[in-house]
Amino acid sequence: MLRMTVYAISLIVITLPAWALTEARLLNQSSSGQTVVFNLGVHDGIKNGDYAVIVKQIRSLDSRDLRLVPAAKARNVKINSDSSIWILYKIFDHELLVKGDKFLVLSESQMLSGRRPPHLGRVTVVTNQKELKEQISNAESDDKHRLGKLNNKYEVMTPAHETHAKTDTDADLIDLEVWKRSKDLRYRSSIYKSADKGEFRRQLRLATFEKLVTAYLQRVNDPDFNYDVFYEKQRKSEFSNEISVHGNFDSEYNKFLRKESVRSTADAKLFRSILEKGESWSEDYSDEELKNALNQVSVLQEKDRRILVIAKPTRYGLVLAYGLNLVDAQTKDDPLYQRGSRYSSELDFEVTPFLKHDALERFTLDGTFRLNYTAFAANSFNADLNEYSMSVGSNWYPVYKPYAVESPIVYIGTYIRSGFASAVAPSANEKANYTVISLPGFRAGFKYLMRNQIGIRLQLSMETLKIERYESSKLNSVLPDRTNLVEAKLGIGLAYAF
Repeated sequence: MLRMTVYAISLIVITLPAWALTEARLLNQSSSGQTVVFNLGVHDGIKNGDYAVIVKQIRSLDSRDLRLVPAAKARNVKINSDSSIWILYKIFDHELLVKGDKFLVLSESQMLSGRRPPHLGRVTVVTNQKELKEQISNAESDDKHRLGKLNNKYEVMTPAHETHAKTDTDADLIDLEVWKRSKDLRYRSSIYKSADKGEFRRQLRLATFEKLVTAYLQRVNDPDFNYDVFYEKQRKSEFSNEISVHGNFDSEYNKFLRKESVRSTADAKLFRSILEKGESWSEDYSDEELKNALNQVSVLQEKDRRILVIAKPTRYGLVLAYGLNLVDAQTKDDPLYQRGSRYSSELDFEVTPFLKHDALERFTLDGTFRLNYTAFAANSFNADLNEYSMSVGSNWYPVYKPYAVESPIVYIGTYIRSGFASAVAPSANEKANYTVISLPGFRAGFKYLMRNQIGIRLQLSMETLKIERYESSKLNSVLPDRTNLVEAKLGIGLAYAF
């Protein structure tokens, strides 16, 4: 029961900054930029004299980048029912303060809501000038060694428990005075006076407030932070609003992950410490110790290299593909000729323009050069069509990103095509040249990359080729002036990412 209570209190402290997110719009700003008006009033929880940090969201919270940045520190000087006036006593970036924009106002009263003020005491140390340092040290440690006059002569082998002082106050303010003598009179003379209790509480409250704001911004701007995951870990059970679905007890898997994290951190510290010492790092090692250290460093380097190679995103992709035409546009009315081999060969180049952007890197640009050998019906004759063209388009990867390794990568895309073609009708002994355009074409595919960045690609595409004749071998040719050819292809290719 005690453990669950402690967990609940910790959870409240952790999630407290999220409750204090008050969105506001900048209504007006003075010519100097030091005074601003927000549409926050008494009913929004703002108090007169409040301190606040004005924060602006510069990117979506779903992006793996800097999301929230502080714009200014402010103090409220006047509050109305639906608006408030603030003095900006420290501005971090003037360009972020744009009239009409939305901001997050992290206010002191809301972020520290529910916290009791600290109980402070005051201690006056009066001593001789010679014993001043010792008495100050004793006062700072609550005189925990005042009864152990010979404690420096003994060594504690096994502490039974942690030494701590029990007091009715959270902290004590210390004043220092020394004894002075004037003739036969002895009096106390002050050499240090601590701050007033009220002022100290105020400064401590502001320092706590700024620490909470800093911790919140660091957490939200962490590239791996996600609100969905954050709140999912705190989701309550449907049967009881006091019990978390994920529980607060450690599983063996969580213990394993923590152990691996600690070991990885220790390995990284060892590696960095060796590198920081330069060429003389091995002078304190024996031959056997040096051999073991070198083996360990080599293992760490290889681990880091394998992780980097696997996780390093690739921007470009190259595919050499072979395609089979699934639609036969030839006629059976021509008994003399039918083309049996209808295929295409493609060279595909793909680029990811917005690499390391969580959303935009799922979109890629694509360019293809194709040689296509097909056939179609021209009146009652069959004609071979040899096409050479180029296409440009875009792909979207909904599940895995385009550079993912050892993962089933699926994508859908669209493209446009332009090029030239030559047609030959053997039965009619005619030839003609055409321009080719396809607007648009559609495709869907599957790609799988291995760790060496080599893989395979399967793609299904469909498009309508619009061909128009610009040259013919006869005046009254059986080959059409223009026509549309529907093509559906299944392609398989060898892929390489770099």
